[in-house]
Amino acid sequence: MGASLAGRLVDGGDLLVYDRHAPAADDLVARGARFAGPEQMVAECDVVLTCLPAPTHVRDLFLGEGGLAAALRSGTLVIDMTTSTPLVDQEIAAALRERGVDFVDAPIAGGTRRVSDGKATLMVGATADAYPRAAAILHRITPDVVHVGDIGAGHTMKLVNNLLNACNRIAAMESIRIGEAHGIRRDVLIDVLNRGSGRNYTTETTYPQLLSGPEPLPTNFALELYLKDVRLANEIAAAAAQDNRIGRLVESGLEHATAALGGQTDISDFTAHWSWPED
Repeated sequence: MGASLAGRLVDGGDLLVYDRHAPAADDLVARGARFAGPEQMVAECDVVLTCLPAPTHVRDLFLGEGGLAAALRSGTLVIDMTTSTPLVDQEIAAALRERGVDFVDAPIAGGTRRVSDGKATLMVGATADAYPRAAAILHRITPDVVHVGDIGAGHTMKLVNNLLNACNRIAAMESIRIGEAHGIRRDVLIDVLNRGSGRNYTTETTYPQLLSGPEPLPTNFALELYLKDVRLANEIAAAAAQDNRIGRLVESGLEHATAALGGQTDISDFTAHWSWPED
């Protein structure tokens, strides 16, 4: 995802890029980006964007031992595009504020293909003062940028979206298999579902586009990350004293799937091959 985001920015000026796995940035460097370590980035850049696997990685990057918070210059803008949590956002933002650094959360909806095509949606949590500056950068990635609230609101929105996506996916998988078990062809099921009130992203996109051939087309999104997002959504629900029983059931199912299929399994393969464990 980070490479796809950077790919939208590389043609617009001096872009420094970093990845622990340096070859992941080769295409960007070939297009004119400069590969640089985090310390060089914070020394040279007025705007720093991060996209990491999990909120713990973002916290460690800025607030861990030798973290970047102490090196950031006053006036820098940090935009985190990781699927993180509002609790981590607020912790980092408070520490950066002491150094005169603005923090914005701007997670993505849409996957790597839509990001590369400039068709993703960005959900932004930012103060009223920081948002215009962040929006000027984010609109180079996609025109679909939504200011959903203050710091942390973007990541809350992303987790709500991903939780509902997972719930819809598993419900759609179950429903389609019921129809197939009673003799209705899958293509007929999908066509009729998409004409009715049961349609959702899984029926409109996943089955027609990713599961229409003999083998699932990859999404380049790992099952363990899907589980991580649902788990984070359930954590912020618990923090707000919300009883989301369906979300917890879906988390349990994804834990089973991850154990059975492996965490690196693409979610298209998961959708094609998963079923509930026997009691």
